[in-house]
Amino acid sequence: MRVVLKLFLCVMIICLPFVITLLLLFGYSGDISASQSENRVVFGATYMTMNNPYYQVIDAQLRSEIESKGDILLTRDAAMDQDRQNEEIRELIDAGVQAIFFTPVEWDTALAGLEAAARAGVPVIVVDAPVKDAELAACSVLSDNYQAGVLCARHLMSQRDSAKIILLEHITARSGAERIQGFMDAIAGHPGFEVVASGQSDGQIENAMPVMEELLKQAPESDTVMALNDPSAFGALAAIEGAGMSGRFLIYGVDGTPEAKALVDDQLMTATCAQFPCQIAKEAVAQGYLAIDGKCEQHEIIVPVELLTKENVNNYGIDGWQ
Repeated sequence: MRVVLKLFLCVMIICLPFVITLLLLFGYSGDISASQSENRVVFGATYMTMNNPYYQVIDAQLRSEIESKGDILLTRDAAMDQDRQNEEIRELIDAGVQAIFFTPVEWDTALAGLEAAARAGVPVIVVDAPVKDAELAACSVLSDNYQAGVLCARHLMSQRDSAKIILLEHITARSGAERIQGFMDAIAGHPGFEVVASGQSDGQIENAMPVMEELLKQAPESDTVMALNDPSAFGALAAIEGAGMSGRFLIYGVDGTPEAKALVDDQLMTATCAQFPCQIAKEAVAQGYLAIDGKCEQHEIIVPVELLTKENVNNYGIDGWQ
């Protein structure tokens, strides 16, 4: 199983960028002509990255909800570049969208894009990751990211009396920072639980693996990983396997991806705190239509999360997202 896992992770790293490119070429983007959009509502969406299955699921659900009403969604991939994302917002405005779904690359430098939308009178629905200037958004639809970190920490403390912890972070994404903060706040005051090293993975498997390899060298006494999301946890797991250290590690992620649930079921990951991307997308679409009509009354919607462990993971279905 561990050999298969390594091969699986390697294939993901090599092939995923090509898959994303094909998706973007054959369906994610695709602008429209004036005749195509006549009498139809046109939405735009820009995500911090499409190199993450979580955002692919959100986009697919947004598209399904919107197209079921006969309307249109134009999607952009910021590829982890906030300047590019701000420009994408301007492009979507020029394309005539009536509302924009927005997952920022960086929570505190997205102001230019938000201001451009405000000047154009185009409402913005923030999806999944908060923005600093939330007053410029019509509504933010978010997972309970802080609670995700708390739940991981509580589970860890229920399993062990002490831990030497490595953190895999993404500090420019507020959602990731909140998860780590929730974890840190929950272990505070418990002296046996010590963070011995931390590194930036940007939530990407291809970044997390080499970062984790270096952190294992810095902190060979470590025995626990708290990763801000599942792709980072996968990278950590591959590095731990490669170092021959898997027997002693507890590994926590956040997302509830099908792959993470399978690893939890096989007891190769300890837990993943599940988000509910389809529910987030449905809430975002509902708020998007309300915002276009000036009727969006909820400024923030928080969607609960659930910790999935070997005891309950099969209740949530391993083959797909919950």
